[in-house]
Amino acid sequence: MEQEELYILKRDGSRQLFEAEKIRSAIYKAYRAGGVRPDPSSVDVIVARIESVARAHKEGALAVEDIQDMVEQALMAADPFIAKKYIIYREWRTVERDKRTRLKHTMDGIVKIEKNDTNLSNANMSAYTPSGQMMTFASEVTKDYARKYLVSNIYSRAHEVGDIHIHDLDYYPTKTTTCVQYDLEDLYERGFFTKNGSVRTPQSIQSYATLATIVFQTNQNEQHGGQAIPAFDFFMAPGVRKTFIKRLVATFALSIRLKSGDETTEVDEKAIADRIREIHPRLSDDKAEAERLYEGLKDLIPGVDLPFVEVALAESYRQTRKDTHQAMEGFIHNLNTMHSRGGNQVVFSSINYGTDTSDEGRMVIHELLQATMEGLGHGEVPIFPIQIFKVKDGINYSDEDFEKASADFDAALAGKIQFATPNFDLLLESCYTTAKALFPNFVFLDTPFNKNDLWKADDPKRYLYELATMGCRTRVFENVRGVKSSVGRGNLSFTSINMPRLAIEARREAEERYPDGDKKTVRREARRRFLDRVRDMSELVADQLYERYSYQRTALARQFPFMMGNDVWKGGKTLESNDEVGDVIATGTLGIGFIGGHNAMVAIYGEGHAHNQEAWQTLYDAIEVMNDVVREYKRKYELNYSVLATPAEGLSGRFTRLDRKRYGIIPGVNDLDYYVNSFHVDVREEVTIAEKIHLEAPFHAITGGGHITYVELDGEAKKNPAVLLKIVKLMHDEGIGYGSINHPVDTCRRCGYKGVIFDKCPVCSSDQIARLRRITGYLTGSLECWNSAKQAEEHDRVKHC
Repeated sequence: MEQEELYILKRDGSRQLFEAEKIRSAIYKAYRAGGVRPDPSSVDVIVARIESVARAHKEGALAVEDIQDMVEQALMAADPFIAKKYIIYREWRTVERDKRTRLKHTMDGIVKIEKNDTNLSNANMSAYTPSGQMMTFASEVTKDYARKYLVSNIYSRAHEVGDIHIHDLDYYPTKTTTCVQYDLEDLYERGFFTKNGSVRTPQSIQSYATLATIVFQTNQNEQHGGQAIPAFDFFMAPGVRKTFIKRLVATFALSIRLKSGDETTEVDEKAIADRIREIHPRLSDDKAEAERLYEGLKDLIPGVDLPFVEVALAESYRQTRKDTHQAMEGFIHNLNTMHSRGGNQVVFSSINYGTDTSDEGRMVIHELLQATMEGLGHGEVPIFPIQIFKVKDGINYSDEDFEKASADFDAALAGKIQFATPNFDLLLESCYTTAKALFPNFVFLDTPFNKNDLWKADDPKRYLYELATMGCRTRVFENVRGVKSSVGRGNLSFTSINMPRLAIEARREAEERYPDGDKKTVRREARRRFLDRVRDMSELVADQLYERYSYQRTALARQFPFMMGNDVWKGGKTLESNDEVGDVIATGTLGIGFIGGHNAMVAIYGEGHAHNQEAWQTLYDAIEVMNDVVREYKRKYELNYSVLATPAEGLSGRFTRLDRKRYGIIPGVNDLDYYVNSFHVDVREEVTIAEKIHLEAPFHAITGGGHITYVELDGEAKKNPAVLLKIVKLMHDEGIGYGSINHPVDTCRRCGYKGVIFDKCPVCSSDQIARLRRITGYLTGSLECWNSAKQAEEHDRVKHC
């Protein structure tokens, strides 16, 4: 009699013919994994027994999980060692299936353009556009590839379970670095090349500004992080000088032709230009300067008189200012509209400025600030570049100047007060601009850890020794492989520690050890265990960063044709196309980051570090432990390890979700959708501006890989910009390294009204409101672009008074 066909029930609910060979194959694999030769007859007995049970099953097809359970039981009776190998293999297959299922779920969300945290992981990307979808598809698949095949299992596992977070894992296979700061002077003097041709030295401020955007856009495609110009004013100033000379030459040439009455009259414009360069007139419309120019030109230009030179100088100055303004306007517009990657992403661009005291450099920054306040086409606040004003004693700041400006801010802003420092007026304009447009931020060069002994006031290239920062906060300055500078270097990669998890574990272990212990005893033990865990995890991350660095250094120079070929990353020009980048990138930094300092302290002490001095000291000591590891690994590998106060965007909710799943909801620790960023006090904490700055400033000195402190203002800051100057002074005096001032900037999408808008526009009653806010260091055009965790965090931010 012919036997009835036998089926099994698969995990997806479908039915499939029973195949004894598949069971036999799995058992043989278990034996091979154990290094044991199987007895075929014993295996046949197991297979036959399972097939018999399957045929006797009264409730239809037997589930595949039931069959695997029977295999386990049979192997356990026959050979427990081999059974263990089979169980391990089964668990591995289950994990791999789960990964594939998760990946499909993620892909489905991208296809359906769901409003989820995968699609909103990058607030600078339009993930719903076709190119944005492709970027997101590629990102998710490449992360999976990197975890499985490139990252060692110990680090991959730590990332997967949420002990650490390996940032930019999707870019891991490309071997690229994170960010870089450009030496534009070098690029402009030598010229540079792109894929389709070369670019000569620019000859006007318009060309200088345009080429800066091209450099930004081109290099962005060779790195996964931000791009920065460390001395924008110094680098643009020669373009202003060239434009000014051009304007003077053109004006005098025109006068000669007008006087001759013949527009074809030949004029030796080169001779005029050479003479003007010899005279080197100041960029001004001052009458004394006109007289000096007249004395130098009267023997070269027949019939020229002083009144004409005065008019020519004034007009050339006016036109140069206009040209500079248009150049800065174009620079800002380009950086907010030129897409450098899929998903309509513009360049993560930052510019540092404020210390060039030349007339040309000052004009650049004055016009840049004006263009920033004017905004984009319909007056929108520019998102990029992130602007950072470098506050420097004796250059643009002094207590004396502060007192003068504070006495009458409006008069100071209007230029009616004479200041001791040459660029204090630019600091005032920066505060006013920040009050309207949220930029610039402020970096403080005289904070002890930001100083450089090589800086000299009379050095025309002193900017090489001034700290410049990436807008998001990444700091590249100290250098065990060369000169201490931000120029021509960047971050290699960074990985962050889940600090709240370490604290949760430490507290639980302390309670287990002292079940009847008093609060002080338990906290003391939890602190000890927490610091030990911080050290262990920091060492794990340091080793993981070295593994990634070792992989990155095997990249070929031709993988980064612009960055290496043009010596953007200093040392790259020494490489041939097929050379590995090797030691060239050793000047970069490796960041050990962390998130959730506040939440970690609540886990141990029941409250955060804003009002609990013991908690504050424990968090400070934990970061010092991280620095101990940094120092050890600097010596071990001669690499620029650093502690980074992580700029967590996509990460802000990931650790929280994983910890809630592992530990359940712990009030005050993981009961919200996000962990508080780095060492920041809780965003909900009712502290004053001065208190927040005072609490966070000491952490800047021990987070050399980057940091930021921000304060939140209520209302429209533009109505009282003098307050911003006072905040800058507070940051300066307290030792802040890098700070920013947040305040609401809302725009009605229907009528363009700007101000603090609650539910509806007060002019046209529209509820279509774009709410501009700072997310990690940079701005985003509207809160709806943020992931759920960052939206929740922004909602909870209290205003500091």
